[in-house]
Amino acid sequence: MILNREEILEYIKNGEIKIEPFEKSNVGVDSIDLRLGKEILIAKAIGKTIDPKKPENYWEKVELKDSIEIGRGDFILASTLEKISIGNKVAAFIEGRSSIGRLGIMVHVTAGVIHAGFGKIKPSRITLEIYSVNPNPVKLYYGMKIAQLVFIKLSKPSEVLYDEVGRYVGLKGPLPPKPL
Repeated sequence: MILNREEILEYIKNGEIKIEPFEKSNVGVDSIDLRLGKEILIAKAIGKTIDPKKPENYWEKVELKDSIEIGRGDFILASTLEKISIGNKVAAFIEGRSSIGRLGIMVHVTAGVIHAGFGKIKPSRITLEIYSVNPNPVKLYYGMKIAQLVFIKLSKPSEVLYDEVGRYVGLKGPLPPKPL
C-alpha cells in the first residue's frame, strides 16, 4: 500500500519517517519531494575498463555552490539535501520528478529502493545516480526539487534494519561504489 499525504504526515509526526530539514510544502498527494544537495561526484573517463571487484577512483568531487551543467551521457553521483530515516514499517522508492524527466535527466539508474530501516541508526542522505540523455547540456541547481520518495507500508514490520546489514550506511554525501 502506498502512503498518501495524510499518512506520510502521520508517519513523520510519530517518528516512523524522519526528514531533515523537513518542509511540509514538499509533501505531495502521495510522495515527498527531495532537493539536490551540495556534494557531487563526477564520473571521469579514464580510458580503461572499470572492474567492479576492484573499482578505481575515477571520480572528481565538486561542491555545488549554485549549479552544475551536465551534458548528454554525463554521469554523476549526487546526494539529497535532506537526510532521511525510516523505521521498520515502511520502505520507499525514489523516483525522478516529471519536470526533471522531461529534461532527459534520470535521477536513479537502478538503485531505486530505500529499504526499511534506512537511516534509522543514523539519518542519511540518499545517493542519486544522475544520468542525462538530453542532447543539450542541462543545468542542475543546488536545492532544486529533483526527486520524490514514494512510501510503501510493509505487510508486517521488518525484523532487520537496512542500517544493520546495508553497505552504504550513514551517508553525508555521495559515495563511489564499494568493491563487489
